[in-house]
Amino acid sequence: MRTFDNEWIFEAFEDHPSFLTKRMFGGLAVYLFGRMMMILVEPTKTGRWKWHGVLICTEHANQPAIIEEFPQMAPHTLLKKWLYIDSRHEAFEATMERVAKAIARNDERFGIRPQTAKKKMGSRSRAGVKR
Repeated sequence: MRTFDNEWIFEAFEDHPSFLTKRMFGGLAVYLFGRMMMILVEPTKTGRWKWHGVLICTEHANQPAIIEEFPQMAPHTLLKKWLYIDSRHEAFEATMERVAKAIARNDERFGIRPQTAKKKMGSRSRAGVKR
């Protein structure tokens, strides 16, 4: 199975019982405490994207506080709902070490709860209903 360059980031929390990873959109999603915390991204063979870094999953309301503490991060250019740091950034490793420690402490600013299949179906089925 393919590995990602930045899997070293997991060291801060990989022994936690809730830690799991899942392939997603050509990247590697990280879950902890029942929330999707980040996605490691690297350029895809198909050229679908050329990003190489980490997408930090968070709610819009939490972005200002995270950016204040971690100014190296910014909303992603396409996926503005999440923050991003490019692996070529001079402070990438130091920033991600600190972010990983915050995530390991269950910092509530980080992570999004995945939607359940029932919620997804319910929202779709109502969209086509005329009242």
